[in-house]
Amino acid sequence: MTEEKVSILLVDDHIENLVALEALLSDLGQNLVRAPSGIDALRFLLHQEFALIILDVDMPSIDGFETAALIREREKSRHTPIIFLTAVNKAEQHVFKGYSLGAVDYLTKPFVPEILRSKVVAFVELHKKKEQVKRQTGLLQQMVAELASSNDEIRKLNVALQSERDFVSTVLDNAGSIIVVLDSQQKIIRASRAFERILGYSQEEVAGSPLSSFFVSAGPWNDLVQAENYWTAKDGTSRLIAWSKTALASNHVILTGNDITERRRVEEQREKFIRAEAARAEAEAAEKRAAFLAEASTLLSATLDYERTLITISRLAIPTFADWCFVYLRQDEGISSALIAHADPQKEGLAQQIEIRPEDLSGNTLPVVRVFQTGTPELLADITDEELSETVKDPQNYEALKELGLRSAVVVPLQGRHSIIGVIGFVSARPARYTSTELIFAQDVSRRISLALENARLYREAQEASRAKDEFLATLSHELRTPLNAILGWIQILRAKRVDEITTARAFEAIERNAKAQAELIEDMLDVSRIITGRLRLEMQPVRLSSAVEAALDSVRPTADAKGVRLECDLASDTGSISGDPHRLQQIVWNLLSNAVKFTPSGGSVRLKLEYTEGQARLTVTDTGKGISPQFLPYVFDRFRQAETMSSRTASGLGLVLSIARHLVELHGGVIEASSEGEGRGPTFSVTFPMREILPVTAVQNAS
Repeated sequence: MTEEKVSILLVDDHIENLVALEALLSDLGQNLVRAPSGIDALRFLLHQEFALIILDVDMPSIDGFETAALIREREKSRHTPIIFLTAVNKAEQHVFKGYSLGAVDYLTKPFVPEILRSKVVAFVELHKKKEQVKRQTGLLQQMVAELASSNDEIRKLNVALQSERDFVSTVLDNAGSIIVVLDSQQKIIRASRAFERILGYSQEEVAGSPLSSFFVSAGPWNDLVQAENYWTAKDGTSRLIAWSKTALASNHVILTGNDITERRRVEEQREKFIRAEAARAEAEAAEKRAAFLAEASTLLSATLDYERTLITISRLAIPTFADWCFVYLRQDEGISSALIAHADPQKEGLAQQIEIRPEDLSGNTLPVVRVFQTGTPELLADITDEELSETVKDPQNYEALKELGLRSAVVVPLQGRHSIIGVIGFVSARPARYTSTELIFAQDVSRRISLALENARLYREAQEASRAKDEFLATLSHELRTPLNAILGWIQILRAKRVDEITTARAFEAIERNAKAQAELIEDMLDVSRIITGRLRLEMQPVRLSSAVEAALDSVRPTADAKGVRLECDLASDTGSISGDPHRLQQIVWNLLSNAVKFTPSGGSVRLKLEYTEGQARLTVTDTGKGISPQFLPYVFDRFRQAETMSSRTASGLGLVLSIARHLVELHGGVIEASSEGEGRGPTFSVTFPMREILPVTAVQNAS
């Protein structure tokens, strides 16, 4: 006779959960009924009887608790076993609420499938037995009603009952899991054969005794529904048991457990092996990084050709630390092209053929420009093709980057003395190649490269300074010798005593003019010496700036007239005095005017403007001369720096007047600035003094 199937109601608002439950319970051979909501479950209960209800707690419209309450209101389903499943309502109050509604169990997701399966099997069997008992009870009632029952029928009924008991015993004896039935006092009623096989205690030894008397750590008598504990076997060994308990309506408890000792041991060994392998790999990587840094430091200290060194460092990082590298350096006009080294020579040729521009790497995915701006290193763990295409708009460059292999990268700044001078990027074609350890390593590499670049820059500056001083000394010798030769020449003519009065007067004029020129050169040199040694002294007193300007104009006008340069003046009325040295203020104005006249061609003009605004006096000198190139403009006030070299000089002088003017302005608390739109467009020099008066003092010595 084919065994009658029982119906099990599965209630869950997620179809995937219903499918998973069906897959788990399908081989039990029972009738599984799906209900996608609590309302559907109630509808099924109106027309069908179920052996067990597996009910999800968290459902829309009507949740599991409300559904259970409605189920319990019906007489027909009042005692139907309900197992609650939940992944959300795990709090203790929700568990108590579930049991208060008559639930036989309350499982939280994720749960052990074997536990749920064993519970379902037990309740299915209990339902079958219940139905059998009901049928048998009906048979007995019928026999009593008919007032006739033969002893043979009674014997058959006893045999059937004994068969059912034997069936339960067979299930317990052949179950692979530990099954223990406890009464309301937590005493053992029955234990499966696996209990004895795994832990060594026989049925006779444990029957009627509390489970806690054998396994103090097992803990099924507390509030835990499931746990993993070490249970001590009869022979003294410990076994790790993953157990769960199911409370029955009769206050009995079914405890099921599985021995996971060997599985846990294998997992622990695997974890130890993984940790050991990770430590070994990290040690090897650290050793390679240390060797790379040592070799990189040697290369960086061996040369001052930083571009060649950067390419060498990039190749050194391949393939130990990266599949390819790129370097961008800051230039006057922006960011330079990338220097790219690749592990594959063909791909390196592709990268050099198709230039990857900085603007291609300016998005959030490839933040090279952002590193330039912020100086913050970036770690890019996984760059997808979609992110790459969104960042690199040029199709040709996008395909080139895909060909090069760009899935992860670290981009770190090259920090100069005052600003970011470049960035270096290490790139891998493998995602998640770089971690915070590699980022720290890349920062260390960038610091060493930055130091080498800074040393190269300082070396070039030192060479430039040395060259400038050599040229200055040559210029100084020439400028001192020129008036001296003129003086000596005229003296020799006078000693010949063959000159008339006109020639004599001309000789004295030339000697005086050249002597004054030489005195001015020497005075400029003395001023520079005083500035450098900090011995320049100022006689500070309240001064009308217009007086110093007019005196300087009177001194420069003869030279301007002789050269054919027109002087234009726009002097505002004095609104107050400034604190300064009248002689030195006149020297500042004279230096600016004479410099402008010297570099203005015949027929040109020099314009001087004096104005007063917001507590400041502002003096501006503009000429129509050849102007200042953008490359030389930052150095126009430096000592010993001239835009023209010895071989290309067209004007005389030592090039010190602007440097002296800057120091004198700063000693007066002012600011001097220079601007020019380029060569051939004329420069503009502006000086700003604060309008304040102080008591006269004997001298102020500069502290530079």
